[in-house]
Amino acid sequence: MFNLKFNITLSFFLSLSILSSYSQTNNCDVIKYLTYYEMKNDKLIETDSVVIQINNRNGERYTNVGVKYSKNQKISDLNGWIEDATGIIVRKLKNGDITDRNAISDYSLYEDDFVKTFQLKHDTYPYRIVYSYRKTTKDFISIGWEPGLFNLVPTHSAKLVFISPKNFKIRKYSHNIMESVIDTVENSVRYRWESEYLKPFHDEIYSVSNRQVLPYVIISPIHFVYGVEGENENWQTFGNWQYRLIKDLGVLPEDEKIKVAQLIKGISDKREIVKVLYHYLQDHTRYINVTIDVGGLKPYPASYVAQNKYGDCKALSNYMKALLNFAGINSFYTIIYRGEQPFEIIKSLPCAEYFNHAILTVPLGKDTIWLENTSNTGPFGNVSYDIQNREALVIDEFDSKLIKMPVLNKFDVMNCRKIDVTFTEAGHAAVLLKASFKGGDFDYFNQLKSDLNKDEQDEVIRKIIKISNFDLIQWELNKPHRDTASIDLSLKLTLYKALKALGQENYFSNLGIGVPVFSNPKERANPVEISCPIYEVDSATYHLPVGYEIKSIPEKVSIVTIYGNYEFSVEPKGSVVMVFKKFELFSGNYSLSQYPDFYKFISAVNDKENTKILIKKKYL
Repeated sequence: MFNLKFNITLSFFLSLSILSSYSQTNNCDVIKYLTYYEMKNDKLIETDSVVIQINNRNGERYTNVGVKYSKNQKISDLNGWIEDATGIIVRKLKNGDITDRNAISDYSLYEDDFVKTFQLKHDTYPYRIVYSYRKTTKDFISIGWEPGLFNLVPTHSAKLVFISPKNFKIRKYSHNIMESVIDTVENSVRYRWESEYLKPFHDEIYSVSNRQVLPYVIISPIHFVYGVEGENENWQTFGNWQYRLIKDLGVLPEDEKIKVAQLIKGISDKREIVKVLYHYLQDHTRYINVTIDVGGLKPYPASYVAQNKYGDCKALSNYMKALLNFAGINSFYTIIYRGEQPFEIIKSLPCAEYFNHAILTVPLGKDTIWLENTSNTGPFGNVSYDIQNREALVIDEFDSKLIKMPVLNKFDVMNCRKIDVTFTEAGHAAVLLKASFKGGDFDYFNQLKSDLNKDEQDEVIRKIIKISNFDLIQWELNKPHRDTASIDLSLKLTLYKALKALGQENYFSNLGIGVPVFSNPKERANPVEISCPIYEVDSATYHLPVGYEIKSIPEKVSIVTIYGNYEFSVEPKGSVVMVFKKFELFSGNYSLSQYPDFYKFISAVNDKENTKILIKKKYL
């Protein structure tokens, strides 16, 4: 067996006696980050060792250290100290410096997650924080490791070592990291990955998922015990484990069965039954994260939700499944990644690392309904922006399979605005706007309307008005029907100094259609991924001041590219000017080599969006 303690002592701590010089242009640098895993007596022993260099005051945010663990994990051998620039230890971590607390999130009721926190801070730069700890886990289902300890901080040297008995079979995958070096000694196998993270990931608008850019390693045991015994041999065996984990959790209390029977009495159409029960779920439960039991992968029973009227995505999906099952309608618990950008699932490596959310799949003949069970205001059967166009795992006892979620098309995401602008002789403008939002903007405004009070909503509305020098007089958000995947915003505002003088003439800028702001090619670091299209349609009516007329009509514009389309036209009618615009950005992935052409299209659109409309007095 490899001597884990011996390896750490030699390769890590003794190397700190000589401080290497690193550029201090960064606020902070991770000098070393080493993680050792060892399977021993059916337990996973993890030892992490970290050296962080703090270069200036702005780097001090990284002096606060948090070591997370769960109920089935034990933290031991937590040590740390501060070294000055000469390598002299100026302070050691004491037990009294460590705070142990429950790691409850803002949206959680309670969790089985905990965190040990401490701070190691010095007053002379640069200095180094050195700490290590051991974490022992009773059961594990997979390991996900990244050499970047922090997204915005470079890591100069990172190493991952996984040691297991020869008969312990695993699947492994590495992304942007060299394949593992494998050593076999006596009855053990050691896998070793070495890497660095010198180009920190910065979020950019419509960037690909960080999982497609960042280096990482996934290790998954083929056979595991996690709640129940399971296998990651393929997606069917992994799904079978998830099925058995939740199979006995769908029993409803008798009083709940009576309510369900009354709700669906006399309804024969299955789709209508699903809708009635979904509305019942929305009206009588609420979402609260409950991350306990089997690492948060096992939902609370349907009986618990029925009694307490709350649950997380797993519990609410399991409860909804139980309601449908009582009504004689089959449905499937489905796990998915919920987030702005989807990422590729490695088909050859089944494991839980790809998923963070649960929904319900309801097949009805040739139709399929997907139910998002955490929203009290989401439309029935609506596929929201953050779960569309990605793969999900439908859990069946023996036939679990990956499916592709529907992709929102341009009419699913179309935003329409009708704007009426009346100029005064003083150059101000009264603006009336009526907008209808779909897609991701619908999700945003729908949540805004349901989750925030009126004052909080007002603050957000004022921030999203991308013009200056205005006074918001009134606004209203209106959703036509609970199952309508669109929401209307109407607002009235006064825009000051909207009419600008230009010699003896005047001009005004047409209100922008909402083109995303992309950085120029020299600054762009990541490829572009647009997972669903953008489609904006504007019609604006500008009422000129008394005695004015349009001087010249901007030419009609039509831009057609492989990235999207743009249309712009102006129609004068006496003292009224009509402006019509359409902007469409196609869904797709665009590499950095394509980005200059992509940006050229966006720039061309912005140039036309900045068109000024000249007006003059009629007698001139």
